[in-house]
Amino acid sequence: MTGISGWVGACDGTSAPDEIIVKMANRLSRGDHDRHFLENMKKHSGPMGGLSLVSRYDFNDVVEDDDYVAVICGKVIWQDPALKTMALDLGDERALIEGYKRYNSDVLKGMQGAWSIALISPKRKVALIAVDRMGTYPMCYGQSKNNAFVFSSVTDGMRAFPEFEATVSPQNIYNYLYFFVVPAPTTIFDEISKLQAAEFVHYQDGQLSMGYCWEMPYTRDKKGDLEDWAARLRDQLDKSICHTMEGVDADVIGAFLSGGLDSSTVSGLMMKHNGKGKTFTIGFDDPKYDESEYARIAANHFQTTHNEYFVVPGDVTSLAEKIGEIYDEPYGNTSAVPAYYCAKMAKENGVDMLLAGDGGDELFAGNDRYTSMITIEKYALIPEILRKGLMEPIFSIPGISKAPIISKAASLAKRYAIPMPDRLYSYGFFFDQTTGGIFKSDVAGEIDPDFPLNILRKKYYHYDESQLVQRMMHLDLQITLADNDLRKVNRMCDLAGVEVRYPFLESELVDFAASVPTDILLQGGELRYFFKHALKDFLPHEVINKTKHGFGLPFMSWIHKDKKIHEQVTDNLSDFRKRGYLKDSFIDEIITACGQKESSAAGGFSWDVAMLEIWLKKHL
Repeated sequence: MTGISGWVGACDGTSAPDEIIVKMANRLSRGDHDRHFLENMKKHSGPMGGLSLVSRYDFNDVVEDDDYVAVICGKVIWQDPALKTMALDLGDERALIEGYKRYNSDVLKGMQGAWSIALISPKRKVALIAVDRMGTYPMCYGQSKNNAFVFSSVTDGMRAFPEFEATVSPQNIYNYLYFFVVPAPTTIFDEISKLQAAEFVHYQDGQLSMGYCWEMPYTRDKKGDLEDWAARLRDQLDKSICHTMEGVDADVIGAFLSGGLDSSTVSGLMMKHNGKGKTFTIGFDDPKYDESEYARIAANHFQTTHNEYFVVPGDVTSLAEKIGEIYDEPYGNTSAVPAYYCAKMAKENGVDMLLAGDGGDELFAGNDRYTSMITIEKYALIPEILRKGLMEPIFSIPGISKAPIISKAASLAKRYAIPMPDRLYSYGFFFDQTTGGIFKSDVAGEIDPDFPLNILRKKYYHYDESQLVQRMMHLDLQITLADNDLRKVNRMCDLAGVEVRYPFLESELVDFAASVPTDILLQGGELRYFFKHALKDFLPHEVINKTKHGFGLPFMSWIHKDKKIHEQVTDNLSDFRKRGYLKDSFIDEIITACGQKESSAAGGFSWDVAMLEIWLKKHL
């Protein structure tokens, strides 16, 4: 993978600085797929600091200038004219150093694009690390026993620093199981933190300061002219796809194509502006999960060179161990499996760069819970005296909830009583569980069950003056996109040896999306209304009108039928039992659910726990 590792401050004195920085950089790769990048590793090291880069991009380098050392993963779009000129003449890294000298950490405010950066000056005891607006490239950090400031794109790189402590606590296990990923700013280790999208850390002489180099410019407008906004969206999409494909050979460009709104849009724009392109879709033998028909419709509509692969249970068992190995933290999203086989198919068909449609839902209001939360909020329109004095006492009568109309009203009242953003996650497995009912008593005492919710609350109210749907979209940009989907697609494309880019996350399009009035985004309460209306003459009508599907895996329909998946999952559940976190009765419940045809919360939970166990074996 492409990544950065480094430190500022004293090490333990037992290892040579050059040896330390090489060891940290080596942890950026956990497989043969990108070992060749290590041969081109670029580094700087000295007694009080080091910096290394492993990159697939020729334009990246480690640059030294006037006691400063800088490195950038990805590509910066400079907004400052002088720094833009310097970047063109001397490279992004020299522009970063010059910008830091002029503006300190404020230099980051003029840096658009997809990137992560590190700048150090061991002499001045200074370091600056940051990630881009969307958190495309990850970065984590912490301090060693000797108080050195240590950072890396992966937690494994941090742990390669001499005597760096990294502890997995019950709280971290709980956080992972709550989300099936580990959300920023936490990591699976107590001593390591992770940057959130658009966040930076500035280290100066032993002190850390943190902040955001960019804020989502959400509008306060609710109304506008639909046709005017639709024309502007089409224009922005054209600009975005052109910028995304810039500098890439037309013959090696392809696109993920699930048959959904966003991937179909990206595939169509690729053909419109590239003139050619290959598309790749994954199918399943389960019609509940298979979207290949819609992908074919879109491919035929845009005349792409289309490719399909149908994932089978054996693909899951052969990939699970590799997923546990390649991720630097536990990762439980089953859709990593189809993402990998899609990227692998692209690589085998001569594609070096894939376009992905991630971000469309989070920018243009496409998640089902947005409309459901808006519906629940309408309960507040009923006068409180009527709600509290009449309706809710009726709802509490035993058996009354069986009446169809009353049951719906009672459910609405129940959900409304849960404040946002907790309500968004009130449908999840953990919300109605107690830690004592799942974890062993000695472990449960070390867990704060509100910790994950506090992470959500802080992100949700980051823009406390924004509108309801905007706060939900921002939360999803951080949790669903940066912590989950981008990690999934980036890592699986890394494993397959393919670069991936995200047209929806181009800076100008993101700014535009934030400026769209909310009543236009969800006109008539319809998800993606604005986007669909703007592209109604571009996309096939079957795609416009299809039910939202997703890119999931028919895991529960396979685990009780396929012996190998069942054994792989249940064997790892049994091994995890020995670690002493979960109650034996709960592990037994999960294992029993794996053999039942009917889907259940415990059964779906089995993959998350199994992937946690595989990760622990691979990394600890």
